[in-house]
Amino acid sequence: MREPANDDLLHGFDAPARKLITEQAKVCCMNVDRTLATWTRTSLSLLMLGVVLDRYGVLLGPRLHPGTPLAPDPLFGVVGIALLVLGTLMALACSIRHQAYRRRWAREFAESGAFGPWLAFAFASATVVAGSVLTISLLLFRL
Repeated sequence: MREPANDDLLHGFDAPARKLITEQAKVCCMNVDRTLATWTRTSLSLLMLGVVLDRYGVLLGPRLHPGTPLAPDPLFGVVGIALLVLGTLMALACSIRHQAYRRRWAREFAESGAFGPWLAFAFASATVVAGSVLTISLLLFRL
């Protein structure tokens, strides 16, 4: 007959090994926060590039359609909106994965579950909201 599975991840380790594993887990948690901050920064860059291409694409290159020189180019508009959607979805996916990791980490290392700031997740969530608002407003208010 099998023994019941032990849910304690650190079962079988002595005190110094438990301390070392817990400290390494804290470092991993900080690395996950830094990774989320990096992906949020990348998605913010995509959002801003999308706005610039959508609104100021007239200044960037040759015209693909005849007409007035200051008319918006549909190609830049489509690419700009696509970058906005990509940046928003990137921030959303990273936020969801970050929270899933933090939930699992808190479950496995319950004594240190309150470790770490929520600032990276707050910025990622704000990026999702800003990207959604920008995408909707640029789709609604076409020039």
